[in-house]
Amino acid sequence: MGIGPCSCKFRLGISGQDAPAIVTVTGPTGNVTNFTGTINFSAVQCFTGGPMCNPAVNNFNVNFGDSGGNTINFTQGRRGTIACVDNTIATLMDGTAQATGNVLDGDFTVDFSYTINPITNIASIIITATGADNTVFQTAFTAPISPQTFIGDCDETVGP
Repeated sequence: MGIGPCSCKFRLGISGQDAPAIVTVTGPTGNVTNFTGTINFSAVQCFTGGPMCNPAVNNFNVNFGDSGGNTINFTQGRRGTIACVDNTIATLMDGTAQATGNVLDGDFTVDFSYTINPITNIASIIITATGADNTVFQTAFTAPISPQTFIGDCDETVGP
């Protein structure tokens, strides 16, 4: 599967709507804060159920919260460059999103990778987001995949 703005298609999610995660936020001066809580992640890029890709399908979201009331959300996520490998790996590089919540705000450049273990149907997800002031959000976590998760070439269809 190639690399490009709509070289493949994917619909990614986690089962149960949240997973345990540790988030590290490094401020522009290098101060590091770790947060432990739950995260939800979803991404839909170029996805159609039929044999084609639709460049207008372009969204990803990240929602994190901890027991102390800290929230970090990335909304209005838009595609940079996506790539897919062997129907088990989906990546996004240089996407953009708006940070909201009570920890971060502003525009961020976002990279993520979503790798499925086909034996366990567990995804390993890595997300890095960098703000205009060089604030960096990082997390890596695992979660069961949602039943709707799909990674494939543009000519692939969903279902039997």
